[in-house]
Amino acid sequence: MFSLANLENLLIKLAVAALIILFGVLLAKVIKKFILRLSKNVTDHGSLSFIGSCASIVIKIIFIAIALTVLGLDMSVIVGSLSAVSLGISLALRDTMNDVAGGIQILFTKPFVIGDYLRIEDKEGTVVRIEVMYIVLQTFDHQEIIIPNSTAISEIVVNYSKEKYRRIHISFSAPLDFDVEQCLQLGKSVIDAQEKIVESMQKEVVVDAIKERTMEVGLYCFVPFEEYWTCLCSMNEMLVKKRKEMGMEPISQMVYIKSDGER
Repeated sequence: MFSLANLENLLIKLAVAALIILFGVLLAKVIKKFILRLSKNVTDHGSLSFIGSCASIVIKIIFIAIALTVLGLDMSVIVGSLSAVSLGISLALRDTMNDVAGGIQILFTKPFVIGDYLRIEDKEGTVVRIEVMYIVLQTFDHQEIIIPNSTAISEIVVNYSKEKYRRIHISFSAPLDFDVEQCLQLGKSVIDAQEKIVESMQKEVVVDAIKERTMEVGLYCFVPFEEYWTCLCSMNEMLVKKRKEMGMEPISQMVYIKSDGER
């Protein structure tokens, strides 16, 4: 028979369990804030943000389990139930779990960090956030590209920020009967006009290929990473002007001018 003493005992247990859960939630919040505060003093903000979120979740789960034990539930039953629930969730959210696993892999292997400029598949942008299930790239036109972590670790990722310099490759077509030396001089004048060119690295103009009626002339040079797009656009503009000055066929009648990289 349910007595007043039993009711008092149950209320005490409920109160203690509630306090334990409340303490766990507060502790999780404090630890997450502490970790996020640490991220302000390091370059890899994404990793500490990820760790803070995971730590908060784990602490809450631990204190909820302790509270259930206080209420008299068998810990082995709790662990078994959590395992069964976790298995069901993981099967139902298999793709999501792959993204979470990808986030953990990114955290430990650090193929890139916040601030790096990446190309993943046909997308390019600067890493602005690394979340539990996805990363966010910001493009030049300030659009956000959300890429699942599983994609970021399974596809080929080009990290342009790992090196101090980036190579510019521009090629243009010219008629086969056009003077080759003039085409090479044109390319050299375009390169020499750039003040940011790294003189100690590759700097050359060559005939890349010969086609049925045209030849492709390639311009190669290196510039500081942060000057890449400025120099590339400037070189393209100058190349178009000099082609017209030399009397080459209009672009609409020729083949193309192409550059490495997409904006």
